[in-house]
Amino acid sequence: MINRFFIFALFISLTSFAQKSTVKTFPVKLEGELKNSEQRYVYLHHQEGETSFSDSLAVTKGSFKFQSKLTEPRMFWITLGREAAQQPNVVFFVDETPVKIKLLGGDSIMYSSINAGPTQNDYMEYKMMINNFIVLQQRMQNDFTEAAQKGDYNAQTAIRNEFENLNKQYLTGLKNFVKTHPKSAMSAHILATDLNNANIPLTEVEEALSYLDPSMKDNSNVKAAQKRIDDKKGTMVGYKATNFTQADPNGKMVQLSDFRGKYVLVDFWASWCRPCRMENPNVVAAFNKYKSKGFTVLGVSMDSNREAWLAAIQQDMLAWTQLSDLKGWGNEVGKLYGVSGIPANYLIDKEGKIIAKDLRGAALEEKLAEVLK
Repeated sequence: MINRFFIFALFISLTSFAQKSTVKTFPVKLEGELKNSEQRYVYLHHQEGETSFSDSLAVTKGSFKFQSKLTEPRMFWITLGREAAQQPNVVFFVDETPVKIKLLGGDSIMYSSINAGPTQNDYMEYKMMINNFIVLQQRMQNDFTEAAQKGDYNAQTAIRNEFENLNKQYLTGLKNFVKTHPKSAMSAHILATDLNNANIPLTEVEEALSYLDPSMKDNSNVKAAQKRIDDKKGTMVGYKATNFTQADPNGKMVQLSDFRGKYVLVDFWASWCRPCRMENPNVVAAFNKYKSKGFTVLGVSMDSNREAWLAAIQQDMLAWTQLSDLKGWGNEVGKLYGVSGIPANYLIDKEGKIIAKDLRGAALEEKLAEVLK
């Protein structure tokens, strides 16, 4: 299998900010003082989806102000330079309560004081919890480095086990925070950030989501978390497959749901993928053997070169529907299904439910023989 590798890092990410909306809004009022600095501007940042926004706030006689409107509590952060990613910074949450900030200049900015509403109070409680985990993690890292330098393998194993237990405590801590703060926007933020981790079992995220008060259902972070769960289920065995639409070589738009009533193998591959090309004869054999019994294949190519894609279809005699948007690894269906390595496939039954995945070699024919008796 050809794999792409991803590095995952836990961090406090930044949530979205609604500038324009037809839903109910509330006014935002921020007043600040800048101490120990002659700067003429400070910079206020927020994020909407994947896009960050920044506002420069003029400092007049040591004071600055900001007013806007929000549809729900949001995270903001202030830097003394223009760059949103600049460190150090000061992070805070804004809700309907006016915000007062005493901002310290230079490297002292992290010691600035913020007087805000209940969401900020929840954030400070959350931050204290996270900081406690960070302290424990740092101690373990130091202990592990010392044990490694001494060649103490027993100590290294013990620290690894301790670290695994800390991960479990971290997850439990996050869920308990949501459970004890069911109406807090900070809980919704946790679902959008800390619990937005592919390594966390879906059942754990669903559990955390279940603790929220029904009044939180329209929060954008909660909606995003629910969508992630629904999308993830749509790629898991035992759940209905997520529908998709993509173009065939003639430009005709084809949907997965067009194949309802048949067993269909959604096969992710590419002309440049040698393991895929080596697997194609097995898929061809299965297709020819079972196509008369209500089985078909729907190919989704991770190609970016149209000519190479079409040539491979002809060379490998792939006599089933083929789709691609020619975006390579950026294929939209591939992203929807979280495909990080090919060949990859999903076997879907007549009702649209995924019944198996990654069937290769003899395993594909064995499964088809089982379901197409």
